[in-house]
Amino acid sequence: MITEKVETLDGWYCLHLIFQMDWSAWQKETTEAKQIMVNELFELLEGWQKIEHAQKGSHYMCNITGHKGDFGFMLLRPELKDLNADENAWHQLAIYQYLRPVHSYVSVIELGTYSGMPKTDIAWERTNKKLYPKLPKDAYICFYPMNKVRSDNVNWYTLPYEKRRELMKEHGLIGRKYAGKIHQFITGSIGFDDHEWGVTLFAEDPLEFKKIIYEMRFSEASSVYSDFPYFIVGTSLNTLPQLQTYLGLF
Repeated sequence: MITEKVETLDGWYCLHLIFQMDWSAWQKETTEAKQIMVNELFELLEGWQKIEHAQKGSHYMCNITGHKGDFGFMLLRPELKDLNADENAWHQLAIYQYLRPVHSYVSVIELGTYSGMPKTDIAWERTNKKLYPKLPKDAYICFYPMNKVRSDNVNWYTLPYEKRRELMKEHGLIGRKYAGKIHQFITGSIGFDDHEWGVTLFAEDPLEFKKIIYEMRFSEASSVYSDFPYFIVGTSLNTLPQLQTYLGLF
């Protein structure tokens, strides 16, 4: 028996890319050489900023906390090929010789329609802002992939459409309690990466990540039907002073 699928609305393509920094080699460089490389990096980021101002994409730079990486970014672009072009431009930077990619995630901004399709111009305007967003530059970021469980006894994809809609409504009500404290972006990755969705959260207080994820574990959509393989957190590197401090120039 084939159950009814939910339609999705898809927006900008998304790339999370994380690097390990070769600090030993970096420290051997002169301050002048480091500054030249950072200036080149910031020129690229200024180009990204112009793209963001033109509402043709967005980005967020971060310092990863823990052993999973040192330095990374989240990038939004209209086409998958645009992500490739920006990733390739990154490879051409002089500072790239000190960076080793350790993690990437490819997906696309996604909105489900369990609550129905937008029906008015105002509703579509709100929807488009979610599909083609300007990423906040909050102090903290949290990223994690997720899957819906598929096993012999528990399988999200064999549940009737109405049951899935009911569970997603309950799940969404929890998220709304954190409006103003957390910015959340859901990206679909079925066919693009190893898991089914990516979730990226931004906040000024990292404890809000713990609170919302813990509370959502008690919703049936998560407690029974969802799997969360890993979490990555970090802090903002979205200004030149932040980058200079991180790279030891201040």
